[in-house]
Amino acid sequence: MPFCNVLYTDWEYYKVYAIKFTINGQYKMQAPGSELTRISYLFEKYLDGRCSIDEAREMVSVLEDSGNDISIINEASNRWHMLSNGPNDDSYTIENQLIMNQILDRLHHRIRLDEEENVRKFSMTKVFTLFSKVAAVLILPLLVYSIYLNSRNAKTNSSTANHVVWQTVKTPAGMHTDFLLPDGTHVWLNSGSLFKYPVPFATDMRQVEMTGEAFFEVAKYAAHPFLVTAGKMNIEVTGTRFNVTNYIDEPFTELILESGSVRLFSGKYKEKLTITNINPGELAILHNNQNRLSVSKADVTKYTAWKDGVLIFRDDKMEEVVRKLNRWFNVEIILQSPELKDYVYTATYRDETLPQILELLKISAPIKYTFADRERLPDNSYTKRKIVITRRK
Repeated sequence: MPFCNVLYTDWEYYKVYAIKFTINGQYKMQAPGSELTRISYLFEKYLDGRCSIDEAREMVSVLEDSGNDISIINEASNRWHMLSNGPNDDSYTIENQLIMNQILDRLHHRIRLDEEENVRKFSMTKVFTLFSKVAAVLILPLLVYSIYLNSRNAKTNSSTANHVVWQTVKTPAGMHTDFLLPDGTHVWLNSGSLFKYPVPFATDMRQVEMTGEAFFEVAKYAAHPFLVTAGKMNIEVTGTRFNVTNYIDEPFTELILESGSVRLFSGKYKEKLTITNINPGELAILHNNQNRLSVSKADVTKYTAWKDGVLIFRDDKMEEVVRKLNRWFNVEIILQSPELKDYVYTATYRDETLPQILELLKISAPIKYTFADRERLPDNSYTKRKIVITRRK
């Protein structure tokens, strides 16, 4: 940046003095009329705005050096008058001295500003260098750790995507529930049932497990078969409506098909070991202890009406009626007279209470019933309500 841009622009402040630089460091006058000395050259550069900081320091050192001949001032004044075509009289001697002092002040100011700028740049360079070192010590490890975390998260996400989490739905005794699976399949669970399904489903199949009783309305995806494991019974369906009963305390597993198609198989699914295919309206009963399967026609509504809150008995033995009532109302009905077990009963119940059903049983069959007191257990809970049914004489 040119010097003259930061100093006074008034011409009086550019009164400079021609002096000569000698080899021994002393500035002496040259005879008037001789060629410009180095300092004259520097002053001319100063006037033109071309004087560098180093040249300014050289000018200051000459002008402030008391060892130089006092005649330098006078000759400098003459040199300035010659350069500026100003008048040459004695009145300029004092003025020139004042102007010289002002020029020195401005030169010092400029030098100081440049030095401060250099210090600032140096400081900024040091700060940047220090920051670079700190960045190398702190930021680089943080970057590496960030990459590590991203990599680990990616692996975790990938692992999570491949990891199957099994969800469980359980219905308490005496309650019913229904829900939708992620594929849109609608499932109803009867009292005391447990249902498990994976999230997400496998890419090639939809596999679930159950105990108790469930009605399925399976969403149809032919390329992704729906598989149900119910104890020893393995079931494959696509878009199908069917009911499965598989209570642990009962010796059989039942499947009845309302619509669609069902394949029963043994072993692993991919081994394709088909046992039989079930058609709509057919009831398949697997006798668990004997590993014997029987298939017959049956009244589908009788086996599926429970999901709509309806209990249907069609020529069912009293033992079967009691079993269903126990589960439906979460009670313990005891047939105390053995001859009642073979008694056949037909009825449909919707919204009736247990006492109402017992009264209807009493009307249609030669029975009587009594309620036993509930017993308090060690954990302060109580036993199920107990009803004792005996033959009426």
